[in-house]
Amino acid sequence: MGFISLIQFVVAQNYVHEFGKYSNEEFQLTQYDKDPLAEAVVIYDIGSSEFNRTDNGFEIFFQRRMKIKILTQAGLKWAQISIPYYEEDRRFEEISELKGNTYNFENGTIRCTSLNTKNTFNEKYNEHWYNKKFAMPDVKVGSVFEVSYKIRSPYIFNFRNWDFQTKIPVIYSEYTTKMIPFYEYQYILQGAGKFDEFKSYVDPGIAKNLGSLNYQDMVYFYVMKDLPAFRDESFITSPYDYIVKLDFQLAAIHRPSGATEKIMSTWPKLSADLIDNENFGKYLKGCKKNGKVIIDTMHLASKSIIEKTKIIERFVKNRFSWNGNIDKYASKSVKDFLTSKTGNCTDINLFLTGMLNAAGIDAYPVILSTRGHGKIKADYPFLHFFNYVVVLANFDNVSVLLDATDPFSNFSEIPPRCINDRGLVIEKNKEEWVSLKSDPVSNILYDIGMHINNSRDSVTQHCKLITTGYEALDYRNRYTKLYEKLKDNLLGNNALKSDTLKAIDLYKVGNPFEIDFNFKTSLEKVEDKIIIAPFSKFIITENPLKQSYRNYPVDFTYKKVYKYQSTIEIPKGYKLLSKPENLIINNKMMRIIYITDILDTNSIKVIGTYEFMKDEYAPLEYLELKNYLSQIVEKFNEKVVMVKTEE
Repeated sequence: MGFISLIQFVVAQNYVHEFGKYSNEEFQLTQYDKDPLAEAVVIYDIGSSEFNRTDNGFEIFFQRRMKIKILTQAGLKWAQISIPYYEEDRRFEEISELKGNTYNFENGTIRCTSLNTKNTFNEKYNEHWYNKKFAMPDVKVGSVFEVSYKIRSPYIFNFRNWDFQTKIPVIYSEYTTKMIPFYEYQYILQGAGKFDEFKSYVDPGIAKNLGSLNYQDMVYFYVMKDLPAFRDESFITSPYDYIVKLDFQLAAIHRPSGATEKIMSTWPKLSADLIDNENFGKYLKGCKKNGKVIIDTMHLASKSIIEKTKIIERFVKNRFSWNGNIDKYASKSVKDFLTSKTGNCTDINLFLTGMLNAAGIDAYPVILSTRGHGKIKADYPFLHFFNYVVVLANFDNVSVLLDATDPFSNFSEIPPRCINDRGLVIEKNKEEWVSLKSDPVSNILYDIGMHINNSRDSVTQHCKLITTGYEALDYRNRYTKLYEKLKDNLLGNNALKSDTLKAIDLYKVGNPFEIDFNFKTSLEKVEDKIIIAPFSKFIITENPLKQSYRNYPVDFTYKKVYKYQSTIEIPKGYKLLSKPENLIINNKMMRIIYITDILDTNSIKVIGTYEFMKDEYAPLEYLELKNYLSQIVEKFNEKVVMVKTEE
């Protein structure tokens, strides 16, 4: 830790892009003028990748340095740094020269606190990826911190991509790549039509050689400036589908001998490679062989094809457990899978495919990219786009997608994480894509009965929550695994001992899932009036769409309809004073129905429904959809008012 006088500042009109240096402007920055709501801002983010020759071939050296200014208390989380690195067969990418500084302006001087690299730890992210994590020291509102590191990688397929945009504004982002003639990469720019700066040139340095071949690096220089924060992450597949970024994919290897090995070929070739792969196609053959032994004991001869399919899918769901790992390859041998009865998504779903094939059912693996992994770029046949496997079964001129990782899911109900555009059917000498969209509508129904207690200070509410489809799946999983969280969600943190919660048809997959619960709340009264919210606390109270515009779709994953019906008892000595007006909207985008019905002098019934007619809305529909949601918030939160009658 040290103190540095202000007179040693580097005087500059722009923010300083050198590690270990800074300018007055960085400490005078208390609010970013292009985004007054920004909690932090990236002053610069500069990276480079190049190839270095070793005795074993070429390796990639990646360098990165960045500087961030913290503007608000909420921005302190940006001082938590995570550096991803890859591992395969116990060969790790190596992180080196990690260093960092935090600068704070105090009493006319700058205090510099350096990062202690002993305060870092490594965390496994998935089968091949790890994160080196650490917190920058002494960070507070107003701090400026910088981080620098290098990564040495033996994996030429893992050429570092570059994210220009992030969840906070970026003032300056730069990436330089130095390419050699032996590896050919395709690059894909997403989220922008062009770079703010771009240039390419032959490195003027000393020529390099490989055997008798002399060559020089080809340098590519990319710059983007003043990138806005990517804030709105609601109702999207993954932010990585929409942020401004640069992806690199190895397309071909050019051997010094003159031979060329194409990495980017065709989708049928990619399928053929998977069919020949030890941990995919050959694993599937083993599944079919072992599955035949099991099928012979299941007495399926008299069953129809669809009955056989349902029985086999349920058998795999009930007998084998998903370990939570996602990968496009099997993680163990078929023998080990059958012994342990647990595995990753591909272990399980390739085994399901094998069992279906053993029963004479036409079934194929489908590789896909989960929602959090990003969408597949159909023009670029690269295997790394995929990270999950489901099953396509064909019978009676019908095709269904199957997944056996969740015992609570219905037949032909793939997990919501898999509903992401389309998947590639793995079949020899063919290119076939299948839509991953879900057609059935999921329902959420709240049936509420309200009784105002004799003391007129509280209301007892008897409620039923009835769900179908993916909503039922979600509640079944939450009820069994996170009961207390579900109870808090429905009844609130201040639930009384008298409040109850009971599940109905918890394990009857395929049936609607119902939760029956009772709770008591205080009664809202103003003078001689009683005020009741018909849909209690179960309706949204603010519009989830916050942006003034949106240039990417609103993706709800699957179609859903929310239904509310409330029967409110009018207590003795009171009468209805006012009720909400009816509302009906029905078009290709939304269906909204709100109706109040006076049953008799003792009760009133309020019914509200809103249904999203699509699972995905285009950017041009954003403002209209936002307006409908505002109407729902306003109408469905209106109150019923009762007034005391004169004695």
